Amino acid sequence: MAHPVHEPSRPGPHGYRGQPDPPIYTALLARWAADGRTLPGRQDPDWSRIASAPIWPSGPLFGG
Repeated sequence: MAHPVHEPSRPGPHGYRGQPDPPIYTALLARWAADGRTLPGRQDPDWSRIASAPIWPSGPLFGG
């Protein structure tokens, strides 16, 4: 059984207190976390790796 996922509060306009997420959304986040998927508001390691790669390839085949 998956444990509920604790999500930090989402930003909103100044003074906005927000509403708790509906149970179906909380259950969906828990399922995605259990499956190892990327969750809203959390860093995606694959995207970080891809985004930090050099723009142009290098090496002997690319003249570098």
